[in-house]
Amino acid sequence: MEIGSDKNQIEDTLEKVAELLNEASISNKDSVRLTNLKHVQELIVYKNPELLDNFLDEILQFQLDKSGEVKKFVVSFIEEACKKDTETIFKLIDNFRYLLFDENVNVQKRAYLAMINIFKNTLKWVVRNQNKLNDEQKQTWYTLLDLKNHIASQLDSDNDGIRTCCIKFLESLILCMSERLKESIIPHVNKGDFSVDQLDQVETDLFNRDELKEEGRYHFKTLLEYTLSSHISSVNLISSICVLSNIAKQRPEFIQTVLETYSKILSNIPPTLGKSQLNAVKKQMKLQIQSICKSSLCVGFVSELTSLLSDLGCSPNEINRLIPKNISIESNKRRLNQAQTNLDSKKVKLNQDQKNQEKLIDSLVERLQSKENVTDLVLVSMTNLPDKMSLKFSQEYKAISNPGSVQQIRSLAQMLVTYIGENNFESTSQNILTVDDDDLDEEEDDDLKFKLKLKSEKIDYSETVGKHPIHRQSSVSTPSKTLPTNLNKSASNKTFKLNDVTNNIINKIDQTQLQDLYNKAHNRILETDENVNRNKHACIIRKKVLVESTTLPGYDQKLTNYVFEDVKKRIDLALIWLYNNYLKIKQCYHKKSTLENMKYKLENGLNIKEEEQMDIVEVGHEVTKMEVIEQNEQYILNQIEFYEAEYDRTLISILDSLQQRKEQKDLLFSKFITQVPYLTDNALNLLKNCCQDSEKFLFNMSTLSELIVTRSKQRNELLQILLQFTSLSNQVLRENACTICLNLYERKQFAQIIEDYAFNRLKYLSLPNPPSELINDLTEETQEMLDASTWNEDMIKSCLYLYLELIPVNHKLINGLSEVYIESVAEIKRVILKMLETPIKKMGMDSQELLKLIQDFPRNSETLVLRIIHILTEKSQPSIDLVNKVRNLYATKLPDVRFLIPILTGLTKAEVIAALPQLIKLSNAVVKEVFNRLLGINTNIPVHKSPVNPTELLVALHQIDQANCDLKTVINATSLCFAEKQIYTQEVLTSVMQQLIEITPIPTLYMRTVIQSLTIYPKLSNFVVIMMQRLIGKQIWKSPKVWEGFIKCCQRIKPLSHQILLKLQPAQLKEVFQVAPDLKEHLNKYVHSITPLERAQITTETMELIENL
Repeated sequence: MEIGSDKNQIEDTLEKVAELLNEASISNKDSVRLTNLKHVQELIVYKNPELLDNFLDEILQFQLDKSGEVKKFVVSFIEEACKKDTETIFKLIDNFRYLLFDENVNVQKRAYLAMINIFKNTLKWVVRNQNKLNDEQKQTWYTLLDLKNHIASQLDSDNDGIRTCCIKFLESLILCMSERLKESIIPHVNKGDFSVDQLDQVETDLFNRDELKEEGRYHFKTLLEYTLSSHISSVNLISSICVLSNIAKQRPEFIQTVLETYSKILSNIPPTLGKSQLNAVKKQMKLQIQSICKSSLCVGFVSELTSLLSDLGCSPNEINRLIPKNISIESNKRRLNQAQTNLDSKKVKLNQDQKNQEKLIDSLVERLQSKENVTDLVLVSMTNLPDKMSLKFSQEYKAISNPGSVQQIRSLAQMLVTYIGENNFESTSQNILTVDDDDLDEEEDDDLKFKLKLKSEKIDYSETVGKHPIHRQSSVSTPSKTLPTNLNKSASNKTFKLNDVTNNIINKIDQTQLQDLYNKAHNRILETDENVNRNKHACIIRKKVLVESTTLPGYDQKLTNYVFEDVKKRIDLALIWLYNNYLKIKQCYHKKSTLENMKYKLENGLNIKEEEQMDIVEVGHEVTKMEVIEQNEQYILNQIEFYEAEYDRTLISILDSLQQRKEQKDLLFSKFITQVPYLTDNALNLLKNCCQDSEKFLFNMSTLSELIVTRSKQRNELLQILLQFTSLSNQVLRENACTICLNLYERKQFAQIIEDYAFNRLKYLSLPNPPSELINDLTEETQEMLDASTWNEDMIKSCLYLYLELIPVNHKLINGLSEVYIESVAEIKRVILKMLETPIKKMGMDSQELLKLIQDFPRNSETLVLRIIHILTEKSQPSIDLVNKVRNLYATKLPDVRFLIPILTGLTKAEVIAALPQLIKLSNAVVKEVFNRLLGINTNIPVHKSPVNPTELLVALHQIDQANCDLKTVINATSLCFAEKQIYTQEVLTSVMQQLIEITPIPTLYMRTVIQSLTIYPKLSNFVVIMMQRLIGKQIWKSPKVWEGFIKCCQRIKPLSHQILLKLQPAQLKEVFQVAPDLKEHLNKYVHSITPLERAQITTETMELIENL
């Protein structure tokens, strides 16, 4: 029964989960989706974890949701699922990584915090099962390590919240990568966490205890540096103080450093903190110190804790309450006992070795009487001196009061014995290298003297001399960094040299055999790839040997071939090779700088410090110093030229080989070029050519963008390449380059450079002729000769592309365009107006910069402003602000009616009617555009609003005063209206004629409009008869133009016109017959066709006129 009940319960849960997920997927409300998803999590993670695998995919689909809260839930779900079953991370690692790099910062922060538990649990699981891991699980572990490194590097993030999460994550890393001691105070919730001491073995395939501890110390050091930085925020400083306190309590080995850090924080408060923030920081630090005082860890650190509490403003009574007396006494006793133990052991040792030590001191005093020995000691010691004097040394150092005295020499001897140690003194003194001029040949002697003379400047020429073509077959013994052997040997003793033995052997082998030996040895080293990789130390040595072998002829090509046999696995060897060459260049530049500094001091008579002085015993004159420096300065310059050429050749060879590979999916080219130490001019040209490759340009342009962001020292050169692409005629490449530029433009460090480049290109257009720089760029692209005397459209466009792309992002740039527009020639203005549409539409009519330009446009830029207004209103109603700006412009500054055309639909009815006389005087094309805007024809505006309807517009045209506009112009305008038959329908024209007949006097063009209406719509004849009968009552014959139209209309509507003619007075009827005789004949026929009764109603005078043929 129980089994059946459980089965039914699981089925019910399955149905419930499915129902919740379906509801969540179709709901539009974030709250509903979150509620359902949390309910699902409760059911399948906590209550029925066996169902977790069944619904993983369905829940993970919500990571693509637009809502940040939903994405944060998915992160939380992954964290909880991994807590329940650590192996779940092997299924969800890709989803988690996707969310960790989400665009939403809040999602990133939640993922960072989730990574704390995920990494701890996975680390613990992998340690326990490291011998059972399959390839997929190992790859997941490596991915987690990458994510770990990414998060740990986010202390320099721009987002303060990200940095806070990073601090919490570093706390977890430091605790995992350090040992848990007996004295550690572990919170109950962290009892099961991993620590380094849980590793059974010191070193395994995946873990090395020492390396883990070293990494933990590195992260601890990083956290300390960030905590003490001057730009840290108050929130992060408080977080760091809490984290350091937790680390100190759980890892007592760090407590001393933590207390010192607290002290440094108090003495160097970040200047950005306000008074309230500073109080919050001190309050938090006080709480953390109090928690340390309450633990057993305070034993041994009472004085430090007391000092900190005192600095935080605690009174002596408060300090005594926090640090009980028994702890203070115990701390003092512990220190005294430790000191007494050390003292007793020292006394025993001193009694045993005192006699031997006295003998050694006496022996050293005798040897230190020799100037040669003292000189050698000074030279050797100077190689270990730092470049700059430390602050502590400069504050504490006091000059020796009695230099050269017996007492001072004996004191020096005692210091040497104490420093080296009695047991090591004899062995050390026997193994120290000496240099004897008799042992060197002439060339070696010169090299050695040169190096000894420059020891004071800390220049080591042992490497460069060995590689110089003149010195390839000789070796130079340099002074050791230990004591010179002539302190216990006579100066005449010769030192053993390995070269003395090897040279005799090599001389007996001919060059062919020697080369064969080299090749075989080199091949064996290449073949030991897999075996050596198991031993890290041997692997490092192997790579060094292979890299250094490239200095021999032909071996560089062998190494290149070896790398590209399996380039995916061996690409790191190519990087090491490049870095080795780059390091040599940097060393040469350092030596060059040192020589220049010495030369400057000598030329200006400046004193060279004692530690900088050369050994000039043999020379003795300043001129000789200068000659030595100049000779070797030239030598260094030659070395720099040689190594730079080698670096460039190697880099280009590798990049070219990578680029020629057909498969780009492995991203090797991008990976390599983004990791090399420096890109030479040839490498930049190669990258530029690669970006123009029609097949791979998108991939290579992305690489170029990454290089621009990551390489600050070469940013300008890389950015110039990208900027040049924004002017190309190749549309696809140009648009891609412009898109990247727009993304970079959003960052402050790139914005000004991009803007300056775009503006400089734009300024070319103010020149009468194209500049040579522009001609050269276009010639390089098209490979054709161009006419440099005149501008053509391609030249103009190349100067506009980038600037027009930037305008929608930075609206202020529109002012620069207007300035150049004023100064440019007609052809350039035409192209600018042609290309202006896209950026202006993106800006929109709400842009304050556009409105400002319209209101205060520069002189001679009227056509530009007019074009802008037209573009803004082409497919949308003009905004109120735009209408007001243009209306004000028209009324006060520029009474040009053309500026009203774009905003006609935003004007009032009275304003439109008042402007009609001026509007219809424009060209037919412009008048047609005016009517189209007013009537809503071809405007593509979703909701068209016009101040006048079609009837009002035609009526207004008839009412235009002929004093303001001639009749012919009005006739053309009305004709344009009649041409729009879809607008001016039979009903609209009927309404127009009815309104016009009510106007007194009758408009001149009334009868013309009636005739045109009849022509378009013949069915209006009966309506026209009625209108004409009304005109008789208005004595239409008193308006000659209208009367003339009346007669023509009578002719047009025959035979219906008899009704109108019979109502005319005889005088007017007679005039009609004189103008249109055909109407008299028509009326005569009609009169004779009607009945006598009807004829009797006609007056006698009218009948006489009709019958008098």
